[in-house]
Amino acid sequence: MLMKKFLIIPALLFSLASTSQATYSYGFDFALGLSRITMKGENSDFQEKITPSGNAGLFYLKKIKNRGLFGVEVYVAQIEGRWNYQTPIKDVLGNNIGLSTTEGRQHLTYITFPIYSGITFNNISSYVGIQAGIAASGKRDNTITTSINGIASSENQLGNLSILLPDFGIRAGLILKLSNKLNLHAKYYQGLINIFDKETSLSNFTWRTQQFTVGIRFSIRNTNDCGTCPAWRT
Repeated sequence: MLMKKFLIIPALLFSLASTSQATYSYGFDFALGLSRITMKGENSDFQEKITPSGNAGLFYLKKIKNRGLFGVEVYVAQIEGRWNYQTPIKDVLGNNIGLSTTEGRQHLTYITFPIYSGITFNNISSYVGIQAGIAASGKRDNTITTSINGIASSENQLGNLSILLPDFGIRAGLILKLSNKLNLHAKYYQGLINIFDKETSLSNFTWRTQQFTVGIRFSIRNTNDCGTCPAWRT
């Protein structure tokens, strides 16, 4: 049932494109970049790291008057997060006898739906909008290293993350026309809500996603004769 809902979105986009009489463009978007998952929790000091990530999907753009644009997309976003956390180990008297260090990795997959509007000058368009996401999967890969009185040991923890909550935030981007079929597309997303599963015992934790990518946007069809949307000429 969920996959059927996903398939309705691209079908709707192409239906809009085929019936609209205005200037529009639709096609594929592929991008690579960086992501981070900011983490906060009571009595926890996480050190997050920026990690390679990417996304790919479909877009539909419509020209608004001479310089405006309206866009909708559906794509798969791979959000990667890395972090480390250190906890001192104490004996029964409260003396430090060692240190526990956790190196964590998160692998989140979201089906995302951005909606935005913007403006075009010459061959450059800028836009801002909102983006919602539905969690498709979540994986974790943690390494815990413990050192007590100079003796170190480590263990790996692999498994699924219970990321069932939707994501929502702000999306902004720049689109540069390269040719009649290709655009360079830079986009940034900042998640605004906590995606951590509140049903777990660690309900005081908060996770928020961030992603910046740069990629190629390929136009399958464009009803404007002078080139790929955006960067329409007046």
